[in-house]
Amino acid sequence: MGRRRRSKRGVDRRRSALEAQAHLLGMMERSHQLPEALVRSSAVHLMNVSQRHRLPIPASHRHLVCRKCWAPHSLTSNVRVRIHGGQRITTCLVCSNIRRLGGGPKAHRRSVKDVMP
Repeated sequence: MGRRRRSKRGVDRRRSALEAQAHLLGMMERSHQLPEALVRSSAVHLMNVSQRHRLPIPASHRHLVCRKCWAPHSLTSNVRVRIHGGQRITTCLVCSNIRRLGGGPKAHRRSVKDVMP
């Protein structure tokens, strides 16, 4: 039997989905220049396109959208960012979802002798 090849239609669909995702990410980056309703709509469309086509959101842009309520995160209005012990704690002020990024201190690796002299 011959080898199966991916149809050209599937490749074109993925390419157009990646282009749409890049366009929506560009809109999210310029959120301070655009109306709030447009930014909110682009965030929802970004999540829909990414889920429908099984595309990961690039790591450099994952902080732009809440993973729970899909609200756009602009650092001035609907997100609170705190740094605690080397860990970035992002709280969505729309749905109160908390994301902890970065390892933070490895408290579980320390012994009691290291903590108290």
